[in-house]
Amino acid sequence: MKQIIYYSLLIFPIFLFGQSSDKNQSQKEAVSLTEEVSKKTMNSNSIAVNFNAKVISAYANQSEQLITDFYAYLAMYSQSDAIDLHKELDTTITQLFLSDNVLVEDFITGSNQKITLVQALQFCKENKFVVSISDIQNTAVNENSFNIKYQLLVTSKSVTKAYNFTQKVYFFPVQKTFGSNKKTVWELKLGEF
Repeated sequence: MKQIIYYSLLIFPIFLFGQSSDKNQSQKEAVSLTEEVSKKTMNSNSIAVNFNAKVISAYANQSEQLITDFYAYLAMYSQSDAIDLHKELDTTITQLFLSDNVLVEDFITGSNQKITLVQALQFCKENKFVVSISDIQNTAVNENSFNIKYQLLVTSKSVTKAYNFTQKVYFFPVQKTFGSNKKTVWELKLGEF
């Protein structure tokens, strides 16, 4: 009988240790699984998770075109003094951007300071200039944006200045409603430079 008690006392701590070890292992596995699910959830909106290389390349090209369109719209300010046209340009350009408070380089007046998009549009209305864009290329694909590098030539009052910019173009999913149907669509929006 003493031997049974002795063995029970000897085996019981080993049994508890084994259960504790199993419990710790289960907790570690649960934490690891939670972290993995969390990473997948955080990255579920990432470009690389949702698209293959060919599609990403197509969207990178589209983001380059979006930048080209932006400068084409800016050039239209100098072509007309019509208030209605300027209002329409304001609306169209701000819809291209993530926000109208995005900070951009002041390439119109040449101050080399960061200003908001709204201020830049006001400078466009007040100054006559010609812009041309060259050497545009995608330099990086981030989790939710493209980095587009390009050279901008701005001619104002017979003086031409060259600027080298890297601009973010954000690419993200948005829930849209089409009648009674909801669908996730991906949008490109211009960001800071």
